[in-house]
Amino acid sequence: MNTTPPPLPAENATGAAIEEQLGRIQQLADQAASEGLYGLQDVNLLLAEALQENPSAAEAADLLTLLSTWHELINGYRHQPLHGTQALIEFLRHPQLKIPLTEDEFALLQEQLVTEPPCFEAQLPPTDDNTATVAARPEQETESGTDPASVPVSPVAQELVDLLLLESERVRTYLHSIIADDKNSVGTGLQQAQDELERLVNASVTAGFEGLAAICVHVGNNIQHFVEHLDSFNSARLDLLLIWLNRVTQYLSTFNEADAGQKILTGLTDAHPDGWIFPLPDEEVRSILAQMRTTSTTVGAQSEPARAQTASDDDVSLILPDDVNPELLELLLHELPGHTLQFSEAVQRLQFGGDNRDIELAQRVAHTLKGSANTVGVKGIAHLTHQLEDILIACAKARKPPGRALTGALINAADCLEAMSESLSNFSPPPDDARAVLQDILDWANRIDRQGLSALDTDATQSAARTNVTRTPETSKNPAPLESQKPRIRVASEHIENLFRLSGESIIVNSQALSNSRRMRTQVQAMQRQFTLLQQLADELEQLIDLKDLTGRAIDTSDQGFDTLEMDQYNELHTASRRMAEAALDAREISLDINKELTVLSEVLDDQQRLAIETQEEVMQTRLVAIATIAPRLQRSFRQACRLTGKLSELTLLGENILIDADTLNALIDPIMHLLRNAVDHGIESEEQRLLLGKPQIGAIVLEFEREGNNIKVCCTDDGHGLDYAAIRATALKRGELQPDQAISEEQLQQLLLRPNFSTRSVTSQTSGRGVGMDAVHAQIIAQGGSLILNSETGKGLTVTMTIPLPLSLTHALLIDTGGYRLAVANKGIVQIYHAGEAEAITEEGLEQLRLEGVCHASVKLDDLLHIPEQRRSQRPYGAVLLVKTQGQTTAVQVDALIDSQDVVIKSLGRYIGKIPGFIGATILGDGTVTPVLDLPELLRAPTRALDSFHAQPMIQAKLETTLPTVMVVDDSLSQRRALEQLLEDAGFKVLTARDGIEAAELLALNKPDLLLTDLEMPRMNGIELTAHIRTQNNRNSRLPVIMITSRSTQKHRLMAEDAGIDAYFTKPVSDQELLLEMQHLLEQTQDRGNQVA
Repeated sequence: MNTTPPPLPAENATGAAIEEQLGRIQQLADQAASEGLYGLQDVNLLLAEALQENPSAAEAADLLTLLSTWHELINGYRHQPLHGTQALIEFLRHPQLKIPLTEDEFALLQEQLVTEPPCFEAQLPPTDDNTATVAARPEQETESGTDPASVPVSPVAQELVDLLLLESERVRTYLHSIIADDKNSVGTGLQQAQDELERLVNASVTAGFEGLAAICVHVGNNIQHFVEHLDSFNSARLDLLLIWLNRVTQYLSTFNEADAGQKILTGLTDAHPDGWIFPLPDEEVRSILAQMRTTSTTVGAQSEPARAQTASDDDVSLILPDDVNPELLELLLHELPGHTLQFSEAVQRLQFGGDNRDIELAQRVAHTLKGSANTVGVKGIAHLTHQLEDILIACAKARKPPGRALTGALINAADCLEAMSESLSNFSPPPDDARAVLQDILDWANRIDRQGLSALDTDATQSAARTNVTRTPETSKNPAPLESQKPRIRVASEHIENLFRLSGESIIVNSQALSNSRRMRTQVQAMQRQFTLLQQLADELEQLIDLKDLTGRAIDTSDQGFDTLEMDQYNELHTASRRMAEAALDAREISLDINKELTVLSEVLDDQQRLAIETQEEVMQTRLVAIATIAPRLQRSFRQACRLTGKLSELTLLGENILIDADTLNALIDPIMHLLRNAVDHGIESEEQRLLLGKPQIGAIVLEFEREGNNIKVCCTDDGHGLDYAAIRATALKRGELQPDQAISEEQLQQLLLRPNFSTRSVTSQTSGRGVGMDAVHAQIIAQGGSLILNSETGKGLTVTMTIPLPLSLTHALLIDTGGYRLAVANKGIVQIYHAGEAEAITEEGLEQLRLEGVCHASVKLDDLLHIPEQRRSQRPYGAVLLVKTQGQTTAVQVDALIDSQDVVIKSLGRYIGKIPGFIGATILGDGTVTPVLDLPELLRAPTRALDSFHAQPMIQAKLETTLPTVMVVDDSLSQRRALEQLLEDAGFKVLTARDGIEAAELLALNKPDLLLTDLEMPRMNGIELTAHIRTQNNRNSRLPVIMITSRSTQKHRLMAEDAGIDAYFTKPVSDQELLLEMQHLLEQTQDRGNQVA
């Protein structure tokens, strides 16, 4: 029986009470440290340090009131760690405590508390409300009573109580935020507390606590009066509200006791100056007590509906209700994979040294899943998680992990939950064994109901399908927090696609701007060269004027008495030449300034291009997913294979944090699961065989993911017996694919496994053989442009390596010319680039090869791969060799010329153009040209017949076409060259230009034009001299048709041209029509002569 202590002087009694509270808090800190809960220890130590100060008597009284809730907050944290953490942090933030922590330090402390949920209940006795305040208010009476008998509290009732406790803590949080001397703080805090109190009333009515609801309404009326009359509210009335909340907490903790209602009503009927504005009338007290007695016998004694004995198909149904809330469904689908994964990891840890923390984590996740599924209306998940939660609660009470048999059942249920999650997300059909799994869990739950906690010790023999479950190595046994602390937003996929498209367009437009900037710089540099030439000519002109006296009259200097030796004499010509020289110099300086500005512009555009590429890469990240997202499916498939085969094995996943495209990842799931089933079924030996072979009892399978450039490599390695080459050879002989006396290597035998329907198994089982279906895996990988390699060592295991290219949207490409076309070649598969001069052509066994750095490689011309018609192929030797690696072999690909390399954005060819082997899309170059993008490894792998089918019709058409005739225009006048160039290009000619005879002769050494147009008078070499030079050559150009266009119309000039070998002579201005007709006539004559020679 509690008795009131003798009265003490207020100051001494208060100090003693604080010392007592300090001792309790230090004990809590020690207890937390002994449990390894260092975050909770820090919280208590911080509070203890704050109590070391010597507050005044008034402050101490308020402090005692505040501390009266600390023990309940600790227990609230035990029941609801996430919400309890927030309550603890809010308590420490109370201004009266003056704890010197920054916001970052509070955040770190909160994170530490969340990540180490407690597994103990505070063992200290709760602080009585009156004990906390008796020193400050000796006139208040303490409650006396006995420990009455109580009725059992069902799990349902306890869950309702926990919810009400949580609501009451929210009211307490707002009351703690009130500063009694600040009216704004009082008004805001009371209003917020009033709002939360209304929620507590509603929750109490819903939970069946009618008496508590009536009391909360009465207290709410008082708070409403305080809100309307802030002057009537003081620190004493704040203490009054906090004391009442303490009694609410105490009542909810002991509501099933006979006198629980009497305690919460204490003080509510008192009327004094600092007490309740509206005391509770006596008649209402009797009514409320009657309601509370009913609550203690109904809510406390109520039991859950009888547990089902048999699972039905409806119990595992995943059909959504017609009135499902789309927002809630989207939230469930977003959170479901993470929760099911955490549940699976927690129950798997139980089989290999897990502790009570894993049980509590699994129980919390099951509870969360149950609530979410019930909210949305997913019966299958709700029913299964409900039974799982009950089992895990029993395990938590027993303080020990479940036995081997129950652990196997829990893992099976975890697999089923993951399969249900994938089915709801439309990744796979509903699990076929869902009803059987639920039935097994029901059997366990009913067994625990009948036998109590002793049922957890049952460890009956069960099938290997239940017990032989693998585990993934864990870096830490501490469970991770349920959700990431990083904020996230959900965006529709079409918005991401539009952002991705716009970022690609931005890169293209910026590339065009860069290209234009480079062309402008080239033109400015050409202009600078012209200005330099102009400056030289101006200097030469000045020298000529100075040397030759061309003036008609001398400057009159007789008045000054100077002769020409004593004073320079100038006329208008002198002045004009000097001005021209100065203008040329000024223009050159301006061109230099323009070049500097263009350089700066190019640097800005380079930065802009880099930012555009980084933007696209960031947008691409939103389309990527971690390989870890498919880990649960792989592990589940692996565990199922272990159960079906009765083998013990362990799966290790490496590189699961690598991000790849979602479509590529989904396409990998089936091949990988097939390889895992093969590894278990045919690679790993039985337990007895492994022991005889001196191997570990548990088999090891390693699945490693690795990013190699634009490829993803997957290696599946087991430590089993490897490939049975004798069985493979026997099967090949039986199928007629091998002759009895035929020699064949192990590598060739491995390739036989990749042939359709090739299997060494004589009996079909639920798991695949190393040949059955392996051809399908190989076909899937090849269809994605990848490769599959087998590497086996007898008695030590098999390694299957799959390499799959990732889809490209932005890649580095080589720009090449071939057959008159400009193409972009993606750098995928290109090992090295050689100049054609570095390669030595050889022929071995009738096959063309190239020797590069002493190594011979198979050789192929890109023109042949693309079926370029002969008449379009360049007559010049190949300029570059690309060494390309595909399917483990290297091929030397010869190309006409390597022009440039740059990053290109790959665009789809559209739905109107089917898949063409070797072409991955098209890109837009800086000059606006649309260029195909080649994938050389795919082009080399493409069957010849497939390429022929794509190119047969274009080849027939190409034979009917002729290449465009080439015309060379030679004129020293820029305007005349451009005018002729435009005219001829519009007429369908390919045009080369030269400024004089010397430049034309240099171009003729590299090109073979069909016609030449030349001016007569030009610097360095005129038209007559150029024609004479051409006619003296011993090559095809010696018979090149030449047309002269000049302003000289005399007969003398015509005869000179005819003697030089000019075929046609036109005087300026020339008629376009006449010129084109004459050109056509000369071209026809040349073609006729060629036919006659042929």
